[in-house]
Amino acid sequence: MEALIQFDQDYSKYYTCIMEALNSLSYFQITISLLLIFAVIYITRRQSHVYLVDFSCFQAPAFHRISVGAFIEHSALREEQFNTTEVNEFEKKVIVRSGMGNETYCAEGSDFIPSDNSLKQAMIEVKLVLFTVVETLLKKHKINPKSIDILVTNCSINCPTPSLSSLVINKFGFRSNIRSFHLSGMGCSAGILAISLAKDLLKVHKNSLALVLSTETISSNVYLGKQKSMLLANCLFRIGGAGILLSNRKCDRKVAKYELQHIVRTHLGAKDDAYTCVFQKADEDGKVGVRLSRTVVHVAGEVLKTNLTTLGPLVLPYSEQIQFALHFVWTKFWPRTKKQAPYVPNFKKAFDHFCIHAGGKAVVDAIKERLSLSEWDVEASKMTLYRYGNTSSSSTWYSLCYLEAKGRVKKGDKVFQICFGSGFKCNSAVWKRISKVVSKEVCNAWSDRINRYPIDVPEIIEH
Repeated sequence: MEALIQFDQDYSKYYTCIMEALNSLSYFQITISLLLIFAVIYITRRQSHVYLVDFSCFQAPAFHRISVGAFIEHSALREEQFNTTEVNEFEKKVIVRSGMGNETYCAEGSDFIPSDNSLKQAMIEVKLVLFTVVETLLKKHKINPKSIDILVTNCSINCPTPSLSSLVINKFGFRSNIRSFHLSGMGCSAGILAISLAKDLLKVHKNSLALVLSTETISSNVYLGKQKSMLLANCLFRIGGAGILLSNRKCDRKVAKYELQHIVRTHLGAKDDAYTCVFQKADEDGKVGVRLSRTVVHVAGEVLKTNLTTLGPLVLPYSEQIQFALHFVWTKFWPRTKKQAPYVPNFKKAFDHFCIHAGGKAVVDAIKERLSLSEWDVEASKMTLYRYGNTSSSSTWYSLCYLEAKGRVKKGDKVFQICFGSGFKCNSAVWKRISKVVSKEVCNAWSDRINRYPIDVPEIIEH
């Protein structure tokens, strides 16, 4: 009881002191103090904006083009060393059903017979791709190489010493205190991973320009063995790359095309089936290649579900979120039958355009079905696969190039990029168009023949 009385006396004393201090202050001083408090809260909680100033996709010279017929012929000539037609028949079957056309591009090393997968050829390929996209961006925006503050490169298979980021620094003479990074072994999802790393760096380093370079060397990844699961990569992957210029400077908002809204990264590497479904290994004869298991589409569906579960609350309108919550509660009391499909929110209410990783026809079709998308929604991804093949980490940028060349992306539109990679990973990014589209400025990897697309890719029915 005595302790309670003592507490009341102390409380009254502190309250009296506080009131006397406030009474001694003028209204002006109180107002200034509150403004300072709110200013500190605003500065500490202010979101750092990341702008996409521009991007460039690699357009290979015409002599790198490889038609479906040429690919089948090269496959047959390479197979002569095995004295069998089994490999050629399998690769022919895959390439015909792949959704790829006659305008894809092949690396010089993989075009040789036999294929040259030496480090020399890999470096020739990577220099051609990266140097071209960097020169395009720097010249277009009249940027001095020494003004680049951050450099991030990614290439999964080819990881030389010095790194590819050092190769670019040496070529263009970037300054000595540039913050440079190279990502390897990340597979086709590395493009958005590199954007995520650049975003985190831009949050810390204010008033900075970041250059992200995404590519994959094809010549160093040609598989010369007989295992069918490892031959798939020979059929699907093609030369390509992209350069992306990011900024957090306020002055660049006026010239930037997009603003980054969200990035969500998902990794299921803790599960053995996910970890091993895309795996680089040597076969029984010691031939090295990347094995694609039959479970890759199933694993991709699982990791997609996890990724969208995280992304949904960030982008979906409240009406769609409430509907999903009600459906979730309903299934708790009245479980759905096996014939009933699970409820999937309508992501077309959140995004205007979809750039799906062009990893293969089966991948694009699976996502189309899972998200209830139309042919119009997946057109950019299917046409990217048809003309450029699977360009790995840069494929979603070719899809965005297609949409820009078609003039479909308007100011205020939201673009959804999603890709998959070994590990197994699913990464997604959401961009918002913040500038008006000027038709004369649209000059990219699709501009030379965009009027020919879309092309009706015939469905191959297996008998």
